[in-house]
Amino acid sequence: MNGQPFIGDSNIIANPMFVNDTIPTANSDYDFHLQKYSPAIDKGDPSILDVDGSRSDIGLFGGPLGQKYTYQDLAPKPPRNLTATMDSGLVHLKWNKNTEADLFRYRVYRDTVPDFIYDTTKIIAVISDTTFYDDPPQKFISGNYYYKITAIDSAYHQSPASEEAHINITGIPEAPPIVVEHYNLLQNYPNPFNPSTTIPYRLKAPGYVKVMVYNLLGEQVKVLVNKYQSAGYYEVLFHPTATERQSAEGKIEFETGYGDIVSGIYLYRIEVIGEGNIPVFTDMKKMLLVK
Repeated sequence: MNGQPFIGDSNIIANPMFVNDTIPTANSDYDFHLQKYSPAIDKGDPSILDVDGSRSDIGLFGGPLGQKYTYQDLAPKPPRNLTATMDSGLVHLKWNKNTEADLFRYRVYRDTVPDFIYDTTKIIAVISDTTFYDDPPQKFISGNYYYKITAIDSAYHQSPASEEAHINITGIPEAPPIVVEHYNLLQNYPNPFNPSTTIPYRLKAPGYVKVMVYNLLGEQVKVLVNKYQSAGYYEVLFHPTATERQSAEGKIEFETGYGDIVSGIYLYRIEVIGEGNIPVFTDMKKMLLVK
């Protein structure tokens, strides 16, 4: 084929939609069973059958040595990296696309107070795209608007909300509204967790960043980030029972360890040092490890 790979009937590039795709370790709750609408169902070798007699699934539980099980229909993951900018007098929202095969729509929520509860009274749009233009009803009155996004699948299961985006309206008709970019340490997900969790954060400006985890005695458990980073949205994995290293091929691998980590509440903290070696942002949140 002129040196080009042949993509056949059973070759797909997609989110396999595992039930819990955390890194497997002993005594952890990872689960590589497929969800109900996984594109890996019945997409294995057509000459090989599953235990139930259907075409084999791709994955750990497919084929004659696999197992018969009920595919769970779970809610999508929360949309990530929500941003807000001004475009021709409108608030332009955009976010990363969810990769679940059964994704149906996104709900867009708006309120005038921070950390708002995203109930049905706050919905301003239900769309399939990952971008939305909002024309605030009173955009020339001084105030603030806050936005959140949730994902909905074909069975109308709703994800948790995205992080919150914020626009400040100046109240001056001749001047454009101000897009307020914040430093933000977001809640980890999943929470509670086992064996790993993701900690998201956003940087308003470039700076030297440290993200650390402590136990309730104030003892440092692990340093997750310790480097200069540009402005933007980031996520870092906390895997308390493993250490990461870089392989010869440049891939991140994990080695088991930290066996003395116990169940309980942990604290994660961010420190950002800006220009002139001046601290510009610190914050701390709680998370719960359940073994």
